[in-house]
Amino acid sequence: MSDPSLRQRNRRGLLKGEQVHALAREVAYGKQGHLEASDWQAQTLSANCLTLIMACIIYWQAKEIYRVILEADSQNEELDWSLLEHISPIGWSNLILYGEYVLDPGLIHPPVGSA
Repeated sequence: MSDPSLRQRNRRGLLKGEQVHALAREVAYGKQGHLEASDWQAQTLSANCLTLIMACIIYWQAKEIYRVILEADSQNEELDWSLLEHISPIGWSNLILYGEYVLDPGLIHPPVGSA
């Protein structure tokens, strides 16, 4: 751990792990992070739902970051492209996590190849 670059890389990895845990706590806020299910199957289902929601948030954030990068003017000399390595899709401060979500079943398409 005497190598400063190795220390910095390890620290960055630890911080990303902390961001993931903070996102999980924020998404599971309504239950204060507790699984109230009594049996293993229900606990697994709750944990899987939490993981799915987190994956959706991270995917959406990554997609938005990519969209902004594509729309940016690459010839603009004021943009510092080296800062991209410090952007993480794990953040959620621009999202509203709580509220009513209405899903339109008409917009859900069956997977390709299913009957």
